[in-house]
Amino acid sequence: MYDEEIEKAVLYYIIFKKEELDIEESDFINMKNKLIAKAIEELKLEKEEISILSVQSKIKGNQKQILEYISNLGNNIYGITAEVCYNKLKELSKKRKVFELAQNILTNVAEEESIDIYIQDCIDKLNKIEKINTKEKTFVEQIAETTSEIERNYNNRNDYSLYTGIFDLDKLTCGLHNQELTIIGARPGMGKTTLTLQIAQEIAKKKNVVFASLEMSQTQLIQKMIAKQSIVNSYKMRLGTLEEGDWEKIAKASIKLSELNLTINTRVRTIQDIEVIAKRLKNKDKLDLLIIDYIQLLKSQGKFNLREQEVAEISRRLKLLSLEINIPIIALCQLNRNANTGEPT
Repeated sequence: MYDEEIEKAVLYYIIFKKEELDIEESDFINMKNKLIAKAIEELKLEKEEISILSVQSKIKGNQKQILEYISNLGNNIYGITAEVCYNKLKELSKKRKVFELAQNILTNVAEEESIDIYIQDCIDKLNKIEKINTKEKTFVEQIAETTSEIERNYNNRNDYSLYTGIFDLDKLTCGLHNQELTIIGARPGMGKTTLTLQIAQEIAKKKNVVFASLEMSQTQLIQKMIAKQSIVNSYKMRLGTLEEGDWEKIAKASIKLSELNLTINTRVRTIQDIEVIAKRLKNKDKLDLLIIDYIQLLKSQGKFNLREQEVAEISRRLKLLSLEINIPIIALCQLNRNANTGEPT
């Protein structure tokens, strides 16, 4: 899983032939080649020209020997193109990374507390390895992709499947949008859960919706939905003081709700749980909208000095998740009762 001449050839093409090849220090095994690769990375970050002298100046040591080594990088290149060398280098790099991941799995899997989260973490790492050689889209390609998206929006201009059903809101936002994280913040008791249940119910008529609740049970949430759908007072449901005519309304409401593509999950506890469930369902094409009630009750398996740092990290990961799996995410946020400050609790 190592070829010194291929490493040298790639470095030669970058330094002497000015080939635009995306490399990392970890792609190389030979220590001298690693130092050269590191120097090239630094020069790219500094937007400096990559040349034999600029690379030499970045490496500490005997400058004469360094210059001689760089000068001889292309000695054994015989008709091998830059593309062939680069692809071979990346292939070997991928193999080493997969091998290292496999060793880590064998070493650590027995100690893992949550195997589902660990499996998803391993899948994510494999996906990153698989994308190592993926070329970044050019600006022209990005423009073409965006134009295609505009055309899709035009062709689907009568598709209201991600509209919330709240007219004034939809008029302002044109509904929910993929790859967007929406935070709904309000003080306790202002109806955040009721609002998002209404949105979930509307979109679940056509799309797959997951409502992840850390505050209320499945029974409490469904009872809220039945009460709204049947127009039967939820207080009467809790007390058991229903009247004869209420049962027919509840039955009809239950049948109507059972037709929705809605899943209520009250088992999630961490952002990692959310990521595992969301990615698994998305891979099965069974997730189009994720709602989380509410964000401050989520934890992370990482270590943080302050709770504010943890909440910020959770918010960041939710945004990245919406981008990665291409869905809208709604996260509720509890605010202080002091409406003047509006600071998160």
